[in-house]
Amino acid sequence: MISTRGTRHCFFIGLAMKRLAALASRLDCGEPTRAVAILHRAETATEKAESQAKAFGSYDPSALAYHEGQVRHALGDRTAAVTALQESGRLRESVYRRTRVRYGALLAERKLELGRLDEACADWHQVLDDYPHVQSGRCDDRVQEMLRLIRPHRGTAAARLLEQRARDVVRART
Repeated sequence: MISTRGTRHCFFIGLAMKRLAALASRLDCGEPTRAVAILHRAETATEKAESQAKAFGSYDPSALAYHEGQVRHALGDRTAAVTALQESGRLRESVYRRTRVRYGALLAERKLELGRLDEACADWHQVLDDYPHVQSGRCDDRVQEMLRLIRPHRGTAAARLLEQRARDVVRART
């Protein structure tokens, strides 16, 4: 087995992401300090590994930003969570449509939690642009969740337009 700093960094990043995902689901059990420490270690390892990426590959920066968003949200820092999810979307390769649908919908949900309805609707419209091109139960779930979440906001033109478009897109798929 060849052991190099680059491969060790990539290995650590992968482990750190698994630990972050596990901690994000348990943050209500007194783990927030540990989660932030792991997040910082993963970021540092990513920076070190990127310099060796050509030789050894690297962890996807959009995935790291996504996990940061999940941890920040679980810690209650919803604004930082939205910022991280936006960065994740910016860094994601355009060929990953299914991921764009799922995580774009999550970003819209997080923005709605912050009361940023117009931004959430804009993000959901982007989700609907990609949705017809994917076959995924998880994506179907995200669109159904969007319809549920937007229902109370039907009094606004943005929500009504989004709801009608979503219903049309869903109907066209069946």
